[in-house]
Amino acid sequence: MIITEPKTEKNLQEAMKREESSAKKPRRPLNFTPHGPSTPEELQLYNEAVFTWIAPEYIQHPKGRIWYFVASIVTAIFFIGATITANYTMALAILVFTGVYYYLHKHHPPKNIHITISKMGIKVGNMIFPYSHIKAFWIFYNPPFIKTINLRVKDHFFSDVIIELNNEDPVLIRQFLCGQIPEWEGKNERFSDVLLRILKL
Repeated sequence: MIITEPKTEKNLQEAMKREESSAKKPRRPLNFTPHGPSTPEELQLYNEAVFTWIAPEYIQHPKGRIWYFVASIVTAIFFIGATITANYTMALAILVFTGVYYYLHKHHPPKNIHITISKMGIKVGNMIFPYSHIKAFWIFYNPPFIKTINLRVKDHFFSDVIIELNNEDPVLIRQFLCGQIPEWEGKNERFSDVLLRILKL
């Protein structure tokens, strides 16, 4: 008893010190985005929605037999042309692109994500964009072809974030966002985006 008791008390004291030191360590920030909230309390503020809806990540245009028939002919023409000119790298790239596109289109359709616009920022799925990190926004609204909110974000891997409006009222959302961040007036859709939409890619 004389030997065991001091050791037990010492172990208890060491355990208490470890608990105190771990309690003093700063909380690990929530892993949402480089500019996202650092505490659950801040995260809750982003969930207090002014507008909220569910929309697909992107629009997957329906394609019929005619589209696949024409696409097959065009792909074959480019592949044969690359082969005849001995541009085997291009021919291989065409095959890879065709295979990857077909696989993703068939087996990985766009997911539905929850979108929340709050007084703190915009939450797209699990990504959070505070208004202080959004340079500007603009809306493309020409149903049924395009209905999107576009964000120019600071320090983001992709400079522009595209959010599908689905069936939301663009007028009400624009009025609210104009009080939070600058609007890029007169912004036109890029020619490449228009072309991809026409080709249903």
